[in-house]
Amino acid sequence: MFAKEAPSWNLTMRYHKIKSELAQRFIVRNVSLWNSHGVRHGVDVAVKDGVVLEIARSLGGENYADFREFKGDGLVLMPAGVDAQVHLRVPGQHQKETASSGAWAAVAGGVGAILTMPNTKPVIDNIDTLRIAKLEVAGAEAETGVKVFFSAAMTMGQKGRECVDFKKLAAEGVLAFTDDGVGVADDAVMRRVFEGAAKTRLPILQHAEVPGHGGVLADGPIQRLLGGTAYPSSAEIDMVERDLRLMHGIPGARYHVLHVSAAETIQLVRSAKDKGLQVTCEVSPHHLFFSADDIQSSNSSFKMNPPLRSRQDKEALISGLKVGDCDFMATDHAPHESEVKTENFKTSAFGTTGLETSLRVLIYLWHQKQLSSERLVEVWSKNPAKFLGIDADFGEIGEGRPFNAVLCDVEAEERFLSEADFVGLSRNSCFIGSKLPGNVIMTLLGDKIHHMS
Repeated sequence: MFAKEAPSWNLTMRYHKIKSELAQRFIVRNVSLWNSHGVRHGVDVAVKDGVVLEIARSLGGENYADFREFKGDGLVLMPAGVDAQVHLRVPGQHQKETASSGAWAAVAGGVGAILTMPNTKPVIDNIDTLRIAKLEVAGAEAETGVKVFFSAAMTMGQKGRECVDFKKLAAEGVLAFTDDGVGVADDAVMRRVFEGAAKTRLPILQHAEVPGHGGVLADGPIQRLLGGTAYPSSAEIDMVERDLRLMHGIPGARYHVLHVSAAETIQLVRSAKDKGLQVTCEVSPHHLFFSADDIQSSNSSFKMNPPLRSRQDKEALISGLKVGDCDFMATDHAPHESEVKTENFKTSAFGTTGLETSLRVLIYLWHQKQLSSERLVEVWSKNPAKFLGIDADFGEIGEGRPFNAVLCDVEAEERFLSEADFVGLSRNSCFIGSKLPGNVIMTLLGDKIHHMS
C-alpha cells in the first residue's frame, strides 16, 4: 500500500506504466481546447520545437507534411497542471520519494510544474542545501519535462526562531518561503518573516496551525471511536487571524494560506482581499472530495494535516473554489514509507499523496456542475502559474507559447482506483478504493510526449 524500493519502482513504472517518446513536430487533432478564457471545439494544435505553431480547424498542406499526428477525437486538451504544494522529499528522504518518482507521478496526473516544500533533510534554509536539491532534480526534469521549482523555509531549521536570509535565497531562485508542516507561532518572529519576505516581493506560504491542540483527526465518527482530543478548526483560524493582523502596514507583504480546511478561513481570506491585502489561499483535492464522515478506520492515508472536517466545511471549500474566494487547488502531495504510515491513527505520520489524482477530482467537480471548464483550468493551471510567476510558460495553450498540456478524457466513467493506478514511489493515497471520473491520456511537455498505458 505504501512505498516500494526505488530500483523495482524504476523498472515497473518506466516500462509498464508510461510510454514516452520525443517529437519535435506534431499535431494534436480534433480536440476541445480548454483555456481559462474560453473553450474551442474541434481544433487542431500544431507544435514545433516545443512551441505552439498554430491553432485552427483541419490543419494540413505542405507545411505540415512531416508532422507526427495524434488523434484527439472526443478528448480535451488543456494546460498542464501547476501544483504549488508538493513534498518531493529532496534532499535526504529517498525512502519516501525520489526526484524521479515524484516527477513521473506528476506526469501520470497531467502536472507539468511543481513547487516543492523545504521540510527535507536537511531543511532547505540556505543556498548550499538549495543548490544540492537543484542538482538532485535536474535529471528528473530532463527525463520527464516536468519543471521543479523550490520554496525555502521561513525560519532556520523550521524551528520558528531565527529568520532565513530571504534576500540570498530569493537571488538563488526560490519562488516562495514556507515552514510548511509547522506554523510560526511567535508573533515577533512572524512579523520579521513578513518584513523580510516583503523585501523580495515573494509570498510566504503559511501552514496555519496554532500548536498545542493535541488533536489528530477533526470531530467525526472515527475520531469519536478512537477517542482523544479532536483537532479543532480554531487552530487554523486563529493563526490566520493573527497573520492578517500582523501583515498590516508592511508594504509588499504577500500572504498565502496553504491547504485551507475550515469554512471560517475562507471567510477571513475573502474579507482580507476586500480590504486590499495581498492574500490568497489554496485547497487540496482530498478536502474537496472527502469529509470527516468518509474516513476509514483502517486506512491512515486519511490522516493528513490539516484534517478532513465536516461536510459543511467541505461544501464551503467547494463554493470558495467555484466563486474565486479560494484561488487554486494544490495537492499537498505527501508520500511516506510504510514504516511511518501504519494503521494506528495516533502514531502514523500525517499526509496523503495527490499528484496522480488531482485532475480527476476537478473533473468530478466539473461533472457536478461546481466548476465550469474555464474555472477548472484557472484553479488547475492558470492561477497557480500566475501566483508563482511562471505564467509565461504555463497556464495557457496559445500560439507562440511554450507547449505544456494534458490530453484527457473528461467523459470517462467513474472507476475505482487501486494501487495499480499509481506510479510514484509511495501508495499512501486516501483515494484508493474510491471512484473518480476522467482519465489522463497523454501528458505533453514541450517535445516530450508521455502516453498513459
